Amino acid sequence: MRIKKTVWTFFMLIMAATLVLIINSRVQLTSEVVVGGADSVFVKTNTLTDPMAEYENSSKASLEKYADLEFPAITITEWQYVLINKDTPIKSYAPSVRQFGSDGPYVDKRMIDSLSALIAAAKEAGFEPYISVGYRSYADQQQLFNEKASELSQNGAYTYEEAQQIAAEIVAKPGTSDHQTGLAVDILDKEYEVLDYSKMDSKFFDWLDANCAQFGFIKRYPSNKKSVTGWDEPWHYRYVGKEVAEFIMKNGMCLEEFAAHYK
Repeated sequence: MRIKKTVWTFFMLIMAATLVLIINSRVQLTSEVVVGGADSVFVKTNTLTDPMAEYENSSKASLEKYADLEFPAITITEWQYVLINKDTPIKSYAPSVRQFGSDGPYVDKRMIDSLSALIAAAKEAGFEPYISVGYRSYADQQQLFNEKASELSQNGAYTYEEAQQIAAEIVAKPGTSDHQTGLAVDILDKEYEVLDYSKMDSKFFDWLDANCAQFGFIKRYPSNKKSVTGWDEPWHYRYVGKEVAEFIMKNGMCLEEFAAHYK
């Protein structure tokens, strides 16, 4: 009887040790998962957070920070100010788009002249801008999100529900992507397979940041506004019209902070 008890105890100890190893292995997998911005920038992290978890507090602080500014007298519901993010998803929004150039992405046709002028000015300044992404429909965003979640759930590393949570930090959920407006473009100094801002031409982006507003564009997801926007994509520019663009860029705010003033 004592032998059976000893064997049973030894068996339970082995099972407990095995369980600990499995848990530790799962934790290591989580700490090494590759996540990043809304489209294809990748960084390593060991925390899985809601991209907009800090938005409410940040928005309140922003309202107080910019309270003394004289905001433009605009109608915030006009097409160029449409705001799409996790808090304001838009499923049915589909602008009238046109292809930019002979082989560029499709964009909202109402801002194509402004985009053409911006790109022409960048070329005149000695740069060779490359627009990698423009308009992306709700259906396209749905496919992109599903593909990323499926990729992460392969080999049983994560359940599909866990994979969706992680995917939401890499790819915007359908209905929450700024690219659905048709007013957003990812502008690079050349074509890249993986987006890594540290390896891009800083002089080119310095020029874009200094000049984009005169053509009606803003830097949509600056690194220092991630706590408000939920994303860090310094190559992502968005058309809002010259008056508003100059106001936003001059005062160092993001579109969420600007729009919050008109609520």
